[in-house]
Amino acid sequence: MLKLLGTILLLAASTLSFNLSAEIYTWTDKYGKVHFSDKPIDGEKVTTVTPKENHNIADVVSKDSQWQQDYNKTKQAKAERAQKEATLAKKNKGYCKQLKSQLAIINQGGRIYMMSPDGQRSFKSEAQLTAQKKKLNKTIKKTCR
Repeated sequence: MLKLLGTILLLAASTLSFNLSAEIYTWTDKYGKVHFSDKPIDGEKVTTVTPKENHNIADVVSKDSQWQQDYNKTKQAKAERAQKEATLAKKNKGYCKQLKSQLAIINQGGRIYMMSPDGQRSFKSEAQLTAQKKKLNKTIKKTCR
């Protein structure tokens, strides 16, 4: 039922759109009454009415207009800025993940060491681990939201 109604409305709309370009005729009968029609009447003095052009409609914006160029530049700059921010957010997400991983290792009580240039391991003391934990917490709080 709904499809049938849609089809009928589509046909009616397309039929009406053809009549929009039809000519308009006017004539005055013997009693002085003015008539309008889309078909001329025989035996009457019929005049064709031509609609006036509306010059209040804005001009179409061309691709070369200054406004269009400014709009395109702004749009491109906005897209580049969004892409840059997305890349930065992705890098930041990886950095935050790394910081949180380091903090988790310290919180689990893992032994953390540094390699010296000659290949020897030197383990961090409790004071160094506490200082690094503070530093990681501060950095996470500042950069990871």
